[in-house]
Amino acid sequence: MITVVTGYVELPNHPRPKREYEQLVRKLFNIEHSVLLYKPELEECWLHQYLCNNEQSYTHSVSDNPAKNTLGYHIVQAQKTQWIEKAWVEYPKTDVFVWIDAGIFHVPGVTAKIIDDFLARAEGERAVTIPGCWPKGTYTYDDNHPCWRFCGGVMVVPKKYVVQFNDAMQNEYVRWIEETGNVSWEVNTLARLEERNPEFPLWWYAADHDQTLFTNYMGVRS
Repeated sequence: MITVVTGYVELPNHPRPKREYEQLVRKLFNIEHSVLLYKPELEECWLHQYLCNNEQSYTHSVSDNPAKNTLGYHIVQAQKTQWIEKAWVEYPKTDVFVWIDAGIFHVPGVTAKIIDDFLARAEGERAVTIPGCWPKGTYTYDDNHPCWRFCGGVMVVPKKYVVQFNDAMQNEYVRWIEETGNVSWEVNTLARLEERNPEFPLWWYAADHDQTLFTNYMGVRS
């Protein structure tokens, strides 16, 4: 059994308004697989609570799009694995949880059929599996720009790794904030997790910010 997990938080003055998000989410609910949607307040997100309880001063990464890359945006991106774990608690019979961004239908070439075909191949996945643009060892990055080793909009997570994955991501967020005083993108956090935890069952496949997020996925690994 497979369950799609998604979520969004309404952020004031975000470039993509609530109405547009809702339209995109409705398209996601047109796929044949079950979709679980979370829509909490920003204050409910784990990273917001951590920052409020932390006396350390901090900055956040903006790159070339400060209107999009607000602190609130980073907090929501950090919430993805927490939402997956929440779904794991609520749907214990699910074998594989698949995160798909709520706005995925703004990505070029994505259709409901492409997503359903992808999900059918993901049914028996054995590792945390995430598409990305940059092959391992071919890039350098810092907190001034997103690292596209992983794309972040699609993540396949077998149930036996849900808690481990969420714990690892949250620990890496906290470690980096305490070390640098900066909150950065979840894709940068994923890249650091891969580098610092080579034993973690994380599998990458090549894709771009288009339909290849789904079509390039080849299914269960041997």
